[in-house]
Amino acid sequence: MLKEKPIYICGPLTELPNEKQGQAKVFYEKISELCQDVTGLRGFLPHEHYDPVKHANFTPSAVDAAERNQVSEKTSILLVVAIAPSWGGGIEVEIANRNNIPVIILCEKEKLENRKISRLLRGNPAVKVIIPYDTEEDALKKLRAELTTILEKT
Repeated sequence: MLKEKPIYICGPLTELPNEKQGQAKVFYEKISELCQDVTGLRGFLPHEHYDPVKHANFTPSAVDAAERNQVSEKTSILLVVAIAPSWGGGIEVEIANRNNIPVIILCEKEKLENRKISRLLRGNPAVKVIIPYDTEEDALKKLRAELTTILEKT
């Protein structure tokens, strides 16, 4: 299934300052490219389809409907990139949970150790793996190893 449906990459954007939005998008795009390298399918990035600035014409209900469909019907794994608080990420995790889509959380080690990642999010039954990292390079390395392991098991 990992080679049939892309990994959905979710992470905060809307409330980040402009400079942080740009940095986040670059990180998400590196993750998407890593997904393609490992699975053969580029990771799905919601901001490429429903960016609040570039695609401002989409109504909130249209974005909700499209992303619900993407997660529930066209996703192999939901990858939560927990770089900052996010209202949307929790919704996406629950959509994944209701549709038996496994969830991986990628988060800074320090945030995990200091309990800055919600227990409610971490405790969701869909969450199968939490990958703590020190640097973005470390995150990519650990994610590659995890996805490779998952592929080997399927």
